[in-house]
Amino acid sequence: MKTITKWAFRWHGWLGLSSGLFFLILGITGSLLLFRHDLDRALNPDIYHRPDSGLMISADSAYRIVAEAFPGLEKIVLHDFPLSSEEPYEFMLYRKTKSPYNNHLSFAFVDSHQGIILRQGNYEELGGSFFRWIYAMHYSFLLGRIGQAICAIVGILLLLTIVSGLVVYRKYIRKVILFQVPLYKQGRRLYSSLHRVVGVWSALINIVLLVTGVWMNIPVFQPLFSDHQTMVQQQGSFKAKPNLDKLLNYCKIAAPGFDPIAINIPKDNKSPILVRGHLPSTTFFLFSGKASNFAFDPVHANLTGHMDIEKADFLKKISWAIYQLHIGGFGGYLVKFIYALIGLTPALLTMTGTYLWYKRNW
Repeated sequence: MKTITKWAFRWHGWLGLSSGLFFLILGITGSLLLFRHDLDRALNPDIYHRPDSGLMISADSAYRIVAEAFPGLEKIVLHDFPLSSEEPYEFMLYRKTKSPYNNHLSFAFVDSHQGIILRQGNYEELGGSFFRWIYAMHYSFLLGRIGQAICAIVGILLLLTIVSGLVVYRKYIRKVILFQVPLYKQGRRLYSSLHRVVGVWSALINIVLLVTGVWMNIPVFQPLFSDHQTMVQQQGSFKAKPNLDKLLNYCKIAAPGFDPIAINIPKDNKSPILVRGHLPSTTFFLFSGKASNFAFDPVHANLTGHMDIEKADFLKKISWAIYQLHIGGFGGYLVKFIYALIGLTPALLTMTGTYLWYKRNW
């Protein structure tokens, strides 16, 4: 066991040094994203607190405005409906990009009364929207699809860092959990005890976040080098013909109590329009959010499919549950605060670990 511990200790040090900065970035940006909805509205009153000037424009009208202003996109997603008469429609725009290094996400806010585009920009531009920039940093390090692949690889390295750390400190795990390990007040012993205690207490949730994050980024590897160029060449400036508001009404009639959350509008006439939302029959806590959908033909508006997450296949269920686990999309603010607190531990672990390595080697 001494040999295993020795090797684990060595690997823990090198893995921690090589991936610590990434761990810090992922932790801080992830913690901020947990409260994006609230902080974004508080920091941008010019966007989210518009004067109520009468009747609101429809979702379909907002889509037509965006489709006209941004032709030739890969996809348009009506990402957020107005939660009040003061709020805008928010669209997520998937841009054409020939380079896998380029971030392909943009955004546009449409005033829900005047029908004008209030703000637009790219996710990788800090001046456009701070929280969209944080989103791009968290999921791709601002490096597009290549960055997503790097995130997955870094996630695996960080998992190995945590596992090797647990091997090194395995004799202390029980004592730490039972609060039998003291925190020393100064010097190297302070940093060592902090690293040990914080590492053990945060290990489980950090493992969950890293495993789910790696899983979510796996699909990026398939089209990264082979299919992307073909995909770009096939795109056009197609506009969906059906009235989106009529599709929304159909969903609400077909499934009373259905809560529409987003609409995915395709780039061509072959992919369906997806009205995504929450069905009242969905009870499992990890199936919250826009887990279910209605699919419509983008030309003729007829219903082509319906997916109830409770009745979906295993892969769809596990994928959505993993997504909810990663974003803390359950349990309300209590879970978000716990996740945010754990998300800040990489900063402390990186600093204490680097200090201990420096003292040991210099």
